Amino acid sequence: MAVLRGEKPDSPPWFVDLIYWYETEKIRGTLPEKYMGLEGYRRLCEDLGCGTYGGLISFPGTVNYSGGVAVRYFEDKTDGGRLKRTVYETPVGELSSVERFSEVSYSWRTVKYPVESEKDFKVYRYILRNLDVKPDYSLQEKQVKVMGGWGAVSSLPLRIPFARLLIEACGVANTYKAMLKMRDEVEETLQLMEDLDDRFYEIILDSPTPLVCFGDNISSELVSPPIFRKYYAPYYKRRFSQLHSKGMYGYIHIDGALRGVLPLVDETGTDCVESVTPAPVGDVPIEGLRKLAGQRIALWGGVPGAYLSVVYPFETLKSLVNRIVELLPELGRFILGSADQLPPNGDPERVKWISEEVEKIGRR
Repeated sequence: MAVLRGEKPDSPPWFVDLIYWYETEKIRGTLPEKYMGLEGYRRLCEDLGCGTYGGLISFPGTVNYSGGVAVRYFEDKTDGGRLKRTVYETPVGELSSVERFSEVSYSWRTVKYPVESEKDFKVYRYILRNLDVKPDYSLQEKQVKVMGGWGAVSSLPLRIPFARLLIEACGVANTYKAMLKMRDEVEETLQLMEDLDDRFYEIILDSPTPLVCFGDNISSELVSPPIFRKYYAPYYKRRFSQLHSKGMYGYIHIDGALRGVLPLVDETGTDCVESVTPAPVGDVPIEGLRKLAGQRIALWGGVPGAYLSVVYPFETLKSLVNRIVELLPELGRFILGSADQLPPNGDPERVKWISEEVEKIGRR
């Protein structure tokens, strides 16, 4: 919080998104009993010496459907592995998506997106119009109380409209194809999404945490500067103005290529860009991050999640962390963090080692 307020912290904050590794350990049946539940999650942070935010990011409310919209879930096992199908039934048509589970990465990937045609856009808009949203702050209140200073509990709005099309509704190829072939459908849908999002922000602005995560998973490979300027920046400006009027702080999740978009983020009014991944995993060396981002916004990241994996030699991680320590004065407002998660084959001892190095800086 000191970094976000523009103050100098006692020592560099060190936050790791542990939830990917944590949930995988639960699936494998190898997570120690003492780390189970929210109290156990805090104990894990204490033992590793790091703060966390993974698993503590949520929309502080409930979302249901009206207007005859029904959502049904199906899960099947095939020769290709586990499949999860979601079907949206409405009076004006049906949408469906399919996800496949990877036994290697312990994650789901979308293999069929729900919106693929002009007709699908009309059904999608009907679903959006019939979302019922109500506040429920009980989960956040519990997380804030239990995690204390170990957890950056954050509100999670819906992804901004264009990112929602790219990641959830259409996928990258279908979104850009629709931009070329049915631009009016895309524009009408984006405007409706923005207007209806007000309901979510009304709830978030009264939440018990001052932090808001914009989980838009931006990468310059998929979001060009013109696209960012037209579809991202104006939306962000509006929402950050709302947050700042309530004394709240927002951070944008940018976990891919940085070179095209990072120089444009400052104009949006964001307080922080999170999950900043330096080269060679990203496309900008650690030395170049501050120059690209400008001096105002906080940078959160620096340690590629891949380097916390046993796949990479420990010396590679050690060399990077030592370099970051040297550059701390130059990096300015900086939160040391994983970019973006401790992976399933990650080594918690590496997290602990970084915690010890950060503690040494705090004692200087």
